[in-house]
This record gives sequence, C-alpha cells and structure tokens, in this order.
Amino acid sequence: KELPPIINFTPKIYNADNQNWMISQSDDSYMYIANNKGLLTYNGAQWKLYKTPNETIMRSVKVIENRIYTGCYMNFGYWERNATGNLEYTSLSDALQIEMVEEEQIWEISQLDTWVLFQSLDRIYSYDTETKSLNIIESSKKIFTPTPINF
Repeated sequence: KELPPIINFTPKIYNADNQNWMISQSDDSYMYIANNKGLLTYNGAQWKLYKTPNETIMRSVKVIENRIYTGCYMNFGYWERNATGNLEYTSLSDALQIEMVEEEQIWEISQLDTWVLFQSLDRIYSYDTETKSLNIIESSKKIFTPTPINF
C-alpha cells in the first residue's frame, strides 16, 4: 500500500501564527484555517491571511455553501469572495447589534437546515440564513469545548 504524500507547513511558510484552532474545506477544495492571526486560506499552492476585524484570535471556521463562517473573540460572521476573488467580512454580531458576554469567544460553528449555530462557552447564537434573524440560547452551565453540535 502506498501512503499519500505528507507535506508539513511551518508558520514561516504560511505567514501566520503557529496555533491553528479549526479547519474547514470548501467544495472547490480551498482550505480555511482558524489561526491566532486570523483566517488562513490555502488553494493547494498559495497561502493568504485575512486578519480578524478586531485583530483577535480566530477560534472557529465552517464553510457552508459559498460562505466561510468564522468566530473569534467578541465577534462572529462570515466571509464571501468579491469580484476580484478576495474575501470580504460581514460581522453578524455587529450588524445585529448583539451584546456579547464579557470576554466571549465563539468556539464551534454548525449548520442545521437554514440555521447556522455559533457556540460560545455561555450561549448558542442561532442565525437563520433565510430570514436573517437571530435567536440567542442562554445556558445555565458552561458549554465546554470542544463540544461539537451534531445533528
């Protein structure tokens, strides 16, 4: 049996921090990595770093259709490609004027039908992609990570 080739990438190669939190792959085989410095993208040949809007650690990433949903410290939203192929960020937490819990971070992102769920240690934010509405589910206990939301 042959093993597939393994290539190691150092932070110097991908020009970001050495800590990566989560990875997701799109249908067009792009890789998206939640890194301490922001959103890393890899197309199989080139790396590109998109800093988080508030320049904090990105903790989670999930590709759903043509959007790359991400969560970081005190912010969550999605990225979409513009006409030139670069990613542009839309902050759902800012657009929907969400008062986040002090020091809150988004650790997990999942999908259920038209809903995208953003999980922190204290809450689950459920965003309906059709109606553009958001519900907040409060937890009486800490939601420890990693706690993938599976359906």
